[in-house]
Amino acid sequence: MRTLRRVLLVSLGATLLTACATNVPPIRPQASAVPAESRASLDHGKRVEGRNGVVSSANALASDAGIEMLRAGGNAVDAAVATAFAIGVVEPQMSGLGGSGSATVWFKRDGKPVYLDFYAAQPADAWRGHTGTGPQDGAGDLRVVGIPGNVAGLLTLHERFGALTRGQVLAPAIRLANDGFPVGQILAGFIAEGATKMKPFPKALALYFPNGRALGPGETLRNPELAESLRRIAAEGRKGFDEGPTAEALIAALNTGKHPARLSDLARYEPQWKRPLCTTYRGLTVLSAAPPQTGFQVLHTLELLERFDLKSLGLPTRSAAAFDVLASALRVGQAATRGNGDPNWVAFPANGISSERFAAERMALVGARSAPEVIEPGDARAFDNAPPIGDCARYEPYGAAAPLAPTISPFVPPDAEDVDEGSEEDTGETTHLSVVDKEGNAVALSQTNSAVWGSGAFTGGFFLNNSGFRFTNENINAPSRSNWRIRTTTIAPTIALRDGEVQMVIGAPGGGRIPTEIVQVMVYALDYGLDPLDAVKVPRIFPAARNSRVQIEHGFAPQLLREIREMGYDPVAESAGYARLYLIVRRGGRWIGVADTRHDGEPRGY
Repeated sequence: MRTLRRVLLVSLGATLLTACATNVPPIRPQASAVPAESRASLDHGKRVEGRNGVVSSANALASDAGIEMLRAGGNAVDAAVATAFAIGVVEPQMSGLGGSGSATVWFKRDGKPVYLDFYAAQPADAWRGHTGTGPQDGAGDLRVVGIPGNVAGLLTLHERFGALTRGQVLAPAIRLANDGFPVGQILAGFIAEGATKMKPFPKALALYFPNGRALGPGETLRNPELAESLRRIAAEGRKGFDEGPTAEALIAALNTGKHPARLSDLARYEPQWKRPLCTTYRGLTVLSAAPPQTGFQVLHTLELLERFDLKSLGLPTRSAAAFDVLASALRVGQAATRGNGDPNWVAFPANGISSERFAAERMALVGARSAPEVIEPGDARAFDNAPPIGDCARYEPYGAAAPLAPTISPFVPPDAEDVDEGSEEDTGETTHLSVVDKEGNAVALSQTNSAVWGSGAFTGGFFLNNSGFRFTNENINAPSRSNWRIRTTTIAPTIALRDGEVQMVIGAPGGGRIPTEIVQVMVYALDYGLDPLDAVKVPRIFPAARNSRVQIEHGFAPQLLREIREMGYDPVAESAGYARLYLIVRRGGRWIGVADTRHDGEPRGY
């Protein structure tokens, strides 16, 4: 994976002229000096403007599916659901019917944001006696597989908010699976590296390695079995997945791999509607993912940064002072993740961490021009009932920290409290899509197989996740509010509003890099006023809370690197920007959609 990540990184030197200019644009920049008709040729398909709606995702064909819904009279939810089903076809290594995810939604009709958590859940029996395995071990023990949430989540989202029929939103995905699509370079690379994981599952191996040879760039990938699974869902809704041939084959595969799942587990799985976490930043109301997802890390880091005039410090690629503020805030935000877990099992003060008061208590660690070796987490419990600020008061922050029985001790999966290079959390086995429509509705949706190709188990034309690979017997008999458990995950679909109007929709795949890189791109777009595409192109950093090492992309001035070493940082040239951002920003009465230049996604708009 490390070799592939390096291949994915583009050369950023030529693209940084705008981002690293001395005179950065104002926060509300005027129209680009580049004529609109020639800008597209410079963007390589990574930037689009639209007045009626925009979709940005990790694959152009999936973005096409979303725009098809908007042009047909659908809304942002129709477009998001269509894009999500389609991306599971054309980016099968990252997500699909056997995966899971979550979505932050702003729907103007309701006037309040909602968050839908449809992450894969482990029935208690699935990890009883299970000692925990790594992400490559699915073939030996399929208890790593969580009951998939994607189908239930996407259909629940569509049923509540969608305007088009279920058949309409599934049609593009069915078409792509049935007729096929050309394999891109990135998918071809993942296929070539996936042989070991697929080998125990002959149908997967036959599909992706016909005649024993990996599908290469430009070859056509057709998946008729997946098309049939999608047709059942289009015709029957959840029953098409929870019952009948798809369900029976899924459960049989799990049982063969020691998983005690029953058909009834599929039917009783339910996505959870939650209130997103909320804070304010630069006059915006920022909404992000509720636990056990990691939106609180995004919000806490923004709260820490809001106290600095970042623009006056210069860009972190050239200013050591700005680098120190950004890196230290990201480290403090990362330290706050320690102890995060399923709120049905773990009392975790997510509201307190997201609060202005807790940020004020942690400020001494930010911008001190001295990097300690370790950033210890603070205690946010005293701030968990802090009154919400700004428009957050209207949205009633999510009560993730309601205390459970006092005998419960925090469940912390191994290595989950801190993220460093080489862990599962930095490898990016996820996908994200952002959508807005002409009414100002918005969806930020992230979905995942957990690891690349999930567990490797293949049924119905799709891969099954390995969302439980870090669960152990710990606290198996502890009191809880649920017989299901969802592991902590770093996905953080985020929406920013001003006076109830969407200003930004953003999210990313990338494991532990997701929250840190969402923050960086938000800062470059909001504080420095960069065009959204330029904000994505700025070289990124990835520091760690548990040591002073900071991974950096190419593009930081040598003199800056000397100065930050003197502060105590240990800069290391790495693929720090592996998280790929898919965002939409409101500027001058139009939507600007951007797909990260580090990947092969493309936005669409009209």
